[in-house]
Amino acid sequence: MRRFVAAILNIISAIVVVGALSLLYLNYPNESLTTILNSPSFEKTTEFNEMLQDRIDNIFTLISLRNCFETNGELNYNLTIAESIDKNNGIKKWTIQNCLDESIEHGLYIDKNFNVDILNEPNVKPFSKNVVYNFMFKTYPSSSKTGASNEENFLTEFMYTLSKYYRSKFILADNSSNFGYRITYYDKYDNITSEYSNTNLKSKDMLDSKCFVYMSSKDNMISSNIDSIDSTTLKNAKANNPQIDHSFILYCYVDTKYPINDDFKDTYTNYITVKNQCAILMTTIIYSSIIFLVTLFLTFTFILSTKKSVDESKKLFFVIPTEFYVLMYILLIVSLFFVANRYLNSDRFVDFNMDLIKLYVYILIIYITSILLLTILAAKFANDTLTPVSLIAIKENTEQGNSFFNPKALFSFIFVPIILFAVLSVYLIYLYSMTNDLRVLTIGVIILISTIGFVIYLLALHNAFNKAIQVQIKANEMRTSLIANVSHDIRTPLTAILNYTNLISEEISNPSKQMMKHLESYSETIVNKSHRLNDLISDLIFDSKVTSGNVELNMVKLDLNAFITQVITEFEDKLKEVDIKTVYNNTASNTFILADSSQLYRVFQNLFSNIYKYALEKSRVYIDLESIKSKIIVTIKNIQKEKIEVDADTLKDRFVRGSKSRTTEGFGLGLSISENLINSMNGKLEISSNRDLFITKLLFVAYEE
Repeated sequence: MRRFVAAILNIISAIVVVGALSLLYLNYPNESLTTILNSPSFEKTTEFNEMLQDRIDNIFTLISLRNCFETNGELNYNLTIAESIDKNNGIKKWTIQNCLDESIEHGLYIDKNFNVDILNEPNVKPFSKNVVYNFMFKTYPSSSKTGASNEENFLTEFMYTLSKYYRSKFILADNSSNFGYRITYYDKYDNITSEYSNTNLKSKDMLDSKCFVYMSSKDNMISSNIDSIDSTTLKNAKANNPQIDHSFILYCYVDTKYPINDDFKDTYTNYITVKNQCAILMTTIIYSSIIFLVTLFLTFTFILSTKKSVDESKKLFFVIPTEFYVLMYILLIVSLFFVANRYLNSDRFVDFNMDLIKLYVYILIIYITSILLLTILAAKFANDTLTPVSLIAIKENTEQGNSFFNPKALFSFIFVPIILFAVLSVYLIYLYSMTNDLRVLTIGVIILISTIGFVIYLLALHNAFNKAIQVQIKANEMRTSLIANVSHDIRTPLTAILNYTNLISEEISNPSKQMMKHLESYSETIVNKSHRLNDLISDLIFDSKVTSGNVELNMVKLDLNAFITQVITEFEDKLKEVDIKTVYNNTASNTFILADSSQLYRVFQNLFSNIYKYALEKSRVYIDLESIKSKIIVTIKNIQKEKIEVDADTLKDRFVRGSKSRTTEGFGLGLSISENLINSMNGKLEISSNRDLFITKLLFVAYEE
């Protein structure tokens, strides 16, 4: 079931990767994804710069055309803009309305996008080819103020110029915009002659905006926080200035929050949308690829975990060398690529765009063949037949002492192909940057991901072997240390018992007056040492039971606050002997846990015994009980009389004490037993130290009805 679920997830993640790659290819066929993702903010793009430059040009266009077409700020259709004289010296005045009427009759229109359309329909009045006019321009800004012309050229030029006026006025005056400006003209005495603006903001407010431009033609100065604005912008503005006799100061800005729907906001929204879509698709590809590798790894791990004996019917499958399967995989994938490429490039598909189909086919070939090979390798590994024949030969020759191979050569044998595949993948990715062929990128990424996955797998195996070796080394060290410590702690009381037994024998053989007094002292020593030896053996047996989980616990609902209060009361007299005071603080909202009261008492007995033996005399022990979410925490803090010479966590190991001297009472088993007991009750014991401050924490799961 696990293999089935992992395989389904693997297939789904592969489909997601292919789908995301397809969307990238369809949406951005000729664009570099790296360029899109690494593109600067919108205000630093070419699109923004072009729109800003266009707005600045529109300012001077609108000022120029207002002086031609407007009276008191309004379009004056009755304004005469030109006069024409025909060959008979007939004079005709041309108003804006006359020009519009004549233009419409001749099929010239301005559409809603301010573009000039020329209709070639039968009912359109044709321009006269025989009548020649001499146009005398009044206010109209023609390139030639006087001279001969014809009606068609005049009206066509007029309509194009009027469309510029409409467009500039629409952008800068008739509608709200994220672009604002104020331009002021001065005469040679610095008197204001005219001012144009589409914003109520003060000049200082515009200069404080994120994107501003300041230009002064009189001082020949330009200032801006936009990278694309330079002296060329000022030069172009001075060239477009219609009032050449007057200097100007121009303030303009762009509200980069884009609160108004205009061209700036539309372009910004499209820019961000493209960038976000690209980022989402790339993120989907990356995470789906990770899921693909993880589920692929889990699938083969589950195959490896179901090792079965090889029966005779499958013996040939596992006997065939691994190199044979790898060679067949290479031949198969090359053959399938060749056949698919020949078929998809045949004449039957000449009228179709096959790029996306080819991408699907190539990925499918790689996926199916790779899954097939990895499944075979996993099955062989599970049956201990994965080792290549060449490696077996190397091993056998090395054991016989007649091989020129060494460990470095063996290492190279494994990792040289990895390096070659990595180099190949990098080359394919580089080739994609030159050709923009998504198939090359796909193959390169697949090879790179597979290589990285294999390296990670090898490193994981290496790490697992190292951890296993370290665990084994530590176990051996602990076994050696355990034997040494047990031997010492058993030998000490046993030697005393033997010595005092010999003394008793000598006293009996040589009676004296004080024999009874000596026998009483010797007997007391033997009894004490026997009890100590018995305690050591009992603790060892109990620690062994707790570690192996053979201790039966009677888990009941327990009020930890009342329990701690009782323990403090019982140990209060003993702690008074060394002048140690206990300070107990309970802030827990819930103090109930599930625990074995007798075994929990043993834990606290060990902890308070350590306080009695190792805490600084005439000091305090702080005990805090608190609850955090579903946890109840007991914290015990005390000052040690001697410096702790080992790591705090090491104190929980068997036969480890804070001081290297073995003069203190105890065996070094208390904290080890306490930790195992707390773990058995679904809790946790933590120990830390800060200089001479010793901290013990007991973490329990709060009991809830």
